[in-house]
Amino acid sequence: MDADQIDSLLTSMTRSGASSLHLIPGHRPCIRIQRQFVQSEQEVLTASDIDTVTRDLLLQDHRERLCRDGQVEVLYVARSGQRFRTTVMQQEAGVSLLLRPVPEAPPRLADIQMPPQITTLTQFRSGIVLVTGFFGSGKSTTLAALVDHFNQETCKSLVTIEDPIEYLHPQAQALLHQREVGAHVGDFQSGIHQAMQSGAEVVAVSELRDGATLLAALDAAESGCLVLAGFDASSVVGALTELQALVSPEERERTRHRLANALRAITSQTLLPLAHRTGRVPMVEVMINNNAVRKAIDEAAFLEIPAIMERCRGLGMQTADLALSDLLAHHLITPEEALQHATGSLQLPTAASMVGMRANRR
Repeated sequence: MDADQIDSLLTSMTRSGASSLHLIPGHRPCIRIQRQFVQSEQEVLTASDIDTVTRDLLLQDHRERLCRDGQVEVLYVARSGQRFRTTVMQQEAGVSLLLRPVPEAPPRLADIQMPPQITTLTQFRSGIVLVTGFFGSGKSTTLAALVDHFNQETCKSLVTIEDPIEYLHPQAQALLHQREVGAHVGDFQSGIHQAMQSGAEVVAVSELRDGATLLAALDAAESGCLVLAGFDASSVVGALTELQALVSPEERERTRHRLANALRAITSQTLLPLAHRTGRVPMVEVMINNNAVRKAIDEAAFLEIPAIMERCRGLGMQTADLALSDLLAHHLITPEEALQHATGSLQLPTAASMVGMRANRR
C-alpha cells in the first residue's frame, strides 16, 4: 500500500463524512460512519501492506514506544495538506492503523455543544482543570477549544505540551508556544517544568500519563500556573480513582491532599449519537471543587462526590444523569440511549415538561 492509495481512501472518507479509516491486516480497508463500518472495494490488507505504511510514518522513538506500550499516536499529513490523527496499534495479526481527520482550524467552545458552564473554567487563575473521557470521547477537542479561548480572549503566556500536536493554533492575543513530546521536549514532566521556568501562566497538557506528570502538574499549579490536562477516564469518580493509582501507595495520601487543594474542576465526557440526524453530542459531567468535594478527595471518599454534585448543581456541577436529562429535554438523544448511559435512577422527562422546555426556548 503506497501513499496514493492511502490518500485516495482518506479522500473518500472525508467526502462521505466518516469519522475514521481503519487499516487492519486480514481485512479490507473500512471507514466508520456513525456506528456503522463500511468496507471499501480494495483488496484485503496484509501485514506487509501496513508495514510499508508505518516504515515512513514512524520515527525511532515512535517505534520504541510502540514496542513498549503496544500503541503510539502520530500525525499523518496527506498530500492535500490535511492532517489525520493516526493511532498505530499492535494486535494479533500485526500492526493496525486508525486514522481520524483533524480539522484545519482549532475548535471554538461555542461550536462544540458543551454545557455553558465549561466556559467558566477559563476564569481560574491557577490550579488544575482536568478534561477526561475515553478514546474517541472528544476530550482532545474540548481541551483544544479551551486553549483557543485563552489564545483568542486573553493576553496570557500559554504553553501546550502535546503528543502529538493536533490543532495548529494561530498567534492571537496570547503568547502561545506549542511543544510536542519527542520533537521539542523529552517528556510531559520536563515539558511542564520548562514551561514553569519560562513564566507560563497557562500550561495545557494533552495527557496525564503517569505519576511523574501528575506530580509535575501539581508543582505547576501550586506555583501559580493554571494547568489544563487531558486524562483517560469514564467518569469524575473514575478519574479521581485512576489519578490516585498513578503514584505509589506510599505517596497517595500526600498526593490526594495536594490534589484536593490544587484541583479546580473535572469534566468527563462521552459522545452520544443524535436522535434525529447524523452526528454526535457530548454528554458531560462537571465537578467544581468546593469544601465538600475537597474533603471527599482528601479522605479518598470518591463515591460521595456524585451526591455532592447533585446537591450543588446551582454552582455549575452536573452529574451524568442530569446531563442526560437535559439532552433528552432538548430532544437531542433518544430515551433508549439515555437509559443505556444512566448511572442512577434517571427520570425521563414527561411530555408536559418537554413542551414547557420548548416554550422556554422560544
